[in-house]
Amino acid sequence: MNVVCVFAHQDDEMRCLGTLLRLRDAGCRIVFVCITRGDKGLPFDPLADAVRVREREMLAVADAFAAEYVCLGREDGFAEDNASLRRDLIRTLRRMRAELIFTHWTADYNDDHVVTAKAVTDAALFAAIASVEPHVSPLPRAPRIFYTHPGDGYGFEATHFVRLSPVHHATKSELIRRHHSQMDVMRRMRGHDYADELAAEDRRQGARLMVDYAEAFRACLAERRIPWPSDLPGDLHEDH
Repeated sequence: MNVVCVFAHQDDEMRCLGTLLRLRDAGCRIVFVCITRGDKGLPFDPLADAVRVREREMLAVADAFAAEYVCLGREDGFAEDNASLRRDLIRTLRRMRAELIFTHWTADYNDDHVVTAKAVTDAALFAAIASVEPHVSPLPRAPRIFYTHPGDGYGFEATHFVRLSPVHHATKSELIRRHHSQMDVMRRMRGHDYADELAAEDRRQGARLMVDYAEAFRACLAERRIPWPSDLPGDLHEDH
């Protein structure tokens, strides 16, 4: 199965990394797509360094999945849901033969995340319609979409949970910390890094299932032809 992660920035994939590890182990192909270059992500360093650093860090994460990385090149902080972005996403989803997508929830503190969520939801529908961008072969059906948990306060109600083993949980933290620049920013601004924050979140979600660790998702419920998935694929409810 072809799993495509479409997020605004290099490091946003952190909220589904444990599930991606399970999908990788189940034999799925993983692709990472970023909407922006991440060029505003190093507030304490020269702006000229940001794109190079963020790309290097994203490739280090992708390497753990033998995954392709695609950047659509929008300016960090100023992503727009327009025809150009929609076309780029339609072509990318088709080229990757996307079957399952992970992306941002539709409400978030960062407008790049909100723009990405809407653009992905629309592009997933159009990717299966042959009359749209007819020069690129359409998908046989619209990919399934799961939105990742954005943190508290954004009206997110999970429909699906994926249990993480201690090994996957530890590996997730190690992969998050491959985004060295973002961990440094977090420590300087908040006193802890994203890996610590997500570890606490995974424990909290796991407690809802009476397990050690879990990730939470919401299936796309748009009133369109995007299929309702009965469960995340790959027998993810099983222990590994």
